[in-house]
Amino acid sequence: MKKNYLFLWGNTQIGKGILSFCLCLFLIGVTSCKEGFDDNEHFSGGVTGVTLESPDPSAVTFTKLAGTTNVKIEWPVVIGAGGYTVSFYIVDDPDNPVLVGEENEFVDGCSAIREYQDDTRYMALIKALGNVELNNKDAVAASELSWTTLLPATLIPDGTDLTTYFANFEDTGEEVAYELVANGNYTISGDVDFDLGVVTLRGDKINRPTVVLGKDGGIITQAGLQLKWINFDCTAATKIGFLSLSENPSSTISTASLGYKADGANQDGFVINDPVTIQECNFKNLNNSLLYGNKKNWSIRYFTIMDCIVQMNNSSSNSTIHLQGASNGLIKNLTITNNTFYNLVTNDAAYFIRYSNASNAQPQKIFGNSDKSAIFTIEYNTFSRVMSNKDFGNNLPNANTISTNISYNILYDVYRLYQAVQTNTVRTTIGNTIFSVSASPTGNDTSRTDSNGNPLATYEDPEFVGPFDVEFDLTKENGGVNFTPRGSVAVGNKAGDPRWYE
Repeated sequence: MKKNYLFLWGNTQIGKGILSFCLCLFLIGVTSCKEGFDDNEHFSGGVTGVTLESPDPSAVTFTKLAGTTNVKIEWPVVIGAGGYTVSFYIVDDPDNPVLVGEENEFVDGCSAIREYQDDTRYMALIKALGNVELNNKDAVAASELSWTTLLPATLIPDGTDLTTYFANFEDTGEEVAYELVANGNYTISGDVDFDLGVVTLRGDKINRPTVVLGKDGGIITQAGLQLKWINFDCTAATKIGFLSLSENPSSTISTASLGYKADGANQDGFVINDPVTIQECNFKNLNNSLLYGNKKNWSIRYFTIMDCIVQMNNSSSNSTIHLQGASNGLIKNLTITNNTFYNLVTNDAAYFIRYSNASNAQPQKIFGNSDKSAIFTIEYNTFSRVMSNKDFGNNLPNANTISTNISYNILYDVYRLYQAVQTNTVRTTIGNTIFSVSASPTGNDTSRTDSNGNPLATYEDPEFVGPFDVEFDLTKENGGVNFTPRGSVAVGNKAGDPRWYE
């Protein structure tokens, strides 16, 4: 839309004098835009009989209100206006804007408040309205303002090998973001090592770019990392971890350097305190681990997988979340929600999640006496053949400082869920269904209960609409698979990945 600017009435000496007089009135507090338009004469400034211009876009501000998810939009007064209309839209998909709040809301002042979401692009339309008493007409068009809650990013050209692009990556000490072109195509031929840099690597919410991993392709970090809105083709990759924690941990993030040992931690390990997140990404033919600890004593404070489809072709012994092979380590706040994980092959060698040592995965032993709690959350996921003949969890800690919430999941051809629900933790297991295909059903999955007497799961075939056992197609919506359940218990609980109910 055409951008509009503040209307200035002529360039005459009289006009300039009137403007100066009005500005003086504002400065000495005779009136205020924020008080509304109870007395239009105060706002006329001699501006009569004109078609107004909408507020100057360069003078409009967006301010997040502390402690809320609201943003305050403020604009300069338009002399002679009788008010404004304001509309606010989400424009992640510019062709399909989503209205936030009221459309063309009348505002008798110079500000409006709207709710906002993180990682979202917005557009505001502000239009000056005429004033009948002053014979002023509405502005022809609204001013169009763009605002975003996305971290400013460096755009990486289409066709880039990200291994080459990040070969000389250096940590600046500040969080940085990189953006891939919508519908772009990229490769990772070798290691992409972000070291201690806190990095966001994102694509486009609506038109995800595709990154193809070569034989030696993979991502490495030892700091916070956000991966968002990207399709990853892992068909050719042979490295154990798609995302690996560094095999050379920095002494600056050891349990001693961070002060945890001084607070009672008794383990020598390394801790990533900034969040590590995989959000709204799709994976084709993940042959090994999604997360790999490189057999080092790694712990992560926050690890989240959300709104992803992860298609595996994993017959190896490498677990999906693979922190095994060291002497200690855990994920303090694990959140896995609104995902579909499915494997094309039966696996009797790997676990879904595996730590190195259950005793040394107790949070107190890593984070100290002042920070000894942990939260283990797996909600609203669809699991198919993950893992079919091996325990769902292994070497997980068993302490009453840990809250375990595994709820509203569909587990099809998944074995021994109960091994992930440790008996001394505070347990919540509501609305899960489980069904066996490759292995015999395990009674403990349906007869054991949580801390409130709910069963770990109800035995039921989800009867997926299908197809659900085919390779993910990156050119099709949701990969061309369909895990919509028809089992009455699952459907009644709206269990599983929510996308299959849309």
